[in-house]
Amino acid sequence: MIFVLCANPALDRLLVLDEVVLDEVHRAKDVTVTPGGKGVNVARAIHRAGGEAKLLLFLGGRVGEMMVESLRKENLNVLFWPLQEETRITTVLHEEKTGRHTVINEPGPVVPLAQAVQCLRFLEEHPGEGDYLVLSGSLPRGLRVDFYAECTRRVLRKGVRVVVDTSGEPMRRALQNPLFMVKPNVKEAEEVLGFPIRSFEDKLRAVKLFEEKGVECVVLSDGPRGIVASWKGKRWSVRLKEAVHGEYFIGSGDTLVGVLVLRLSQGAPFAEALRFATACGLANTFSRGAGFFDPVVVPRCLEAIVVEPIP
Repeated sequence: MIFVLCANPALDRLLVLDEVVLDEVHRAKDVTVTPGGKGVNVARAIHRAGGEAKLLLFLGGRVGEMMVESLRKENLNVLFWPLQEETRITTVLHEEKTGRHTVINEPGPVVPLAQAVQCLRFLEEHPGEGDYLVLSGSLPRGLRVDFYAECTRRVLRKGVRVVVDTSGEPMRRALQNPLFMVKPNVKEAEEVLGFPIRSFEDKLRAVKLFEEKGVECVVLSDGPRGIVASWKGKRWSVRLKEAVHGEYFIGSGDTLVGVLVLRLSQGAPFAEALRFATACGLANTFSRGAGFFDPVVVPRCLEAIVVEPIP
């Protein structure tokens, strides 16, 4: 079973415009409203790839109620701890003329100690040996910076494989434990490891440093410049052999994480799982809404992806 904790979810509002001009009034051509947050995107991608995940959330207010209702309509398995304060809204401005995205994140609610303790107790009781726990996204106000590290400690003793996709100090604290997988982008890796990553050799060095911290699987992404990944000491590079992508990049990394964990949990060889997960992330760019990739698009994306071992 795959458990996904999205500690800081949001209701995503995607507004499509020609172009954003400061100090001007704009009229959106289209508006798409979906539950979001990195962990939500991960769980959705797992579901769309034919798997099942237990999605764990902190939610509050009318926005939280809307999110639960919408997620259950998607047939996602949801457990949430209620908050007094309103769940945040994230506004994404997509410019058709330039292809740019502008993301505006609200600060979000405070998670009280009582709800944090309930979450930790759930993790102590439910994921078991052979299960996976994905800790994805930023931490909301109220949770300690070592919350993901504490979640990890409580499940590792049971043989749970822990995946962490966050940044900054929460990532540093989580790395104090042996993790199954991390998926930083280059900027996040630079922040955690403390050196600039410019060249291919820098990426290999970064991957090695994560391995030395006890990470079994490292997926280091660098946008259109591809991926460098490791699995049990072996390395792979991922690149596109042709320029194939859509307009909507938000959630593509989360899609990759969800599908990769799913395929590995099903026993797929790593290189095969990585290629398929990357194809699903690429397919996500053709759909509005994070994690809403169309499985029909995936075979075309697979044709464009090259996964090669690194000597």
